[in-house]
Amino acid sequence: MDNTILSAQMAKCRRLSACAVVATLFAVPTSWAQFTPNESLVTQQPDLVDPEFNQARGQVVWADRRGKLWLANVNRTTGLFEPRNGKGLLVDGDAFTSADVPTLLTNGAEWVSTAAGDHIVYTKFPQGMPHTLENARLALATEGKTGAWSNWILSPESPRNTPYASHDPGDPTPRIGYIDAVGNHYWRNLLDASSETLVSEFLPSQGPLRFVQGSRAAVFRAPVNGVPQVMLHTLDTGTTQQITDIAGVAIGGAGPWMWQAPEFNNANVFFVVVNDVELQVYRQPPASADGQGPWELIRTIRTPLGGIIGSPEPFTHNGKSYVYFQATTPPNVIPSVLFMANIDPSRPMLRQLTPDTPRRGRIDAEVFVTDDGPYVYFHRLQVGDCSPCSDGIYRAYTGLPPAQ
Repeated sequence: MDNTILSAQMAKCRRLSACAVVATLFAVPTSWAQFTPNESLVTQQPDLVDPEFNQARGQVVWADRRGKLWLANVNRTTGLFEPRNGKGLLVDGDAFTSADVPTLLTNGAEWVSTAAGDHIVYTKFPQGMPHTLENARLALATEGKTGAWSNWILSPESPRNTPYASHDPGDPTPRIGYIDAVGNHYWRNLLDASSETLVSEFLPSQGPLRFVQGSRAAVFRAPVNGVPQVMLHTLDTGTTQQITDIAGVAIGGAGPWMWQAPEFNNANVFFVVVNDVELQVYRQPPASADGQGPWELIRTIRTPLGGIIGSPEPFTHNGKSYVYFQATTPPNVIPSVLFMANIDPSRPMLRQLTPDTPRRGRIDAEVFVTDDGPYVYFHRLQVGDCSPCSDGIYRAYTGLPPAQ
């Protein structure tokens, strides 16, 4: 953590006679406190937006400003793209464009795990048609035995876009969630168009439908008495269970994530952003007589200056769970720094990964583990009027050791 920021926060709390609370919240072991925020350039390719990494394959997929979908290798020793500009293998010459991500879509291409290996799902537009939500279609790209990639449209007759995928390795029935032109949410088994199901409880513009690792379920947020709450949706029965009861505050961020936490014997945990500035982590309740029970709040995370938290994502490494996220540095309103936290309430850690200067936007973070440990890759943007606005893709070392 940046000790300058922490010192400023401690000075503020002394004025408010709240030092004990803040000191407890941000207390970290010495080895964690000595971490130095860092960042280094990976590629200056200006239209390389929202890349999606595949750890097992050591690859990254992305779409350029002309709608070409590219695949590149990630060197596990250097952490750099091969080739450096990310244009290794052309997967589809007529996909979405990098400009479509902020204007029409909420994500780029996604990897989906199947029994036949990892494929790519993404948004595609019929050749020659305007890039509008009404023309958007779901597409799938698969690798053949010779290494050549093929692609086809999964929803030829229906406007569909923004796919998110399940990530269970070797899954015989992988799933994708997505939206239509007006934002209604659906899910389907990847290769079975007839399985498409509308999730009616999930209102438009409430973030993505995220699948739960290791089960046929998904989480999302929906309003209850006007307050957004986290919902657990069982896919095959269509039942939805409310699993938070947070009163009087708004649940923001990019929606909840749920995964199996190795430090809790692979029990399900999830996080959600509350009131834009607090990340709350919940643990699945132990079995009770009726198999239900309230989820346990085990960890709350705020940045030292109370910045707005955005786009949190979890990952597990060496038997532990971590969450990285972008945040603002008040009074600025752009997401200018990246943080990482653990979920263990007995040894809480919060680490600022990137430096405060130069002042830049840092977004679209993704983790990739190289030979010397995990790095968080991100898109760095210039602030204010600029042409071009992109500094390219950077990465920050997390300080975590290599995979064991």
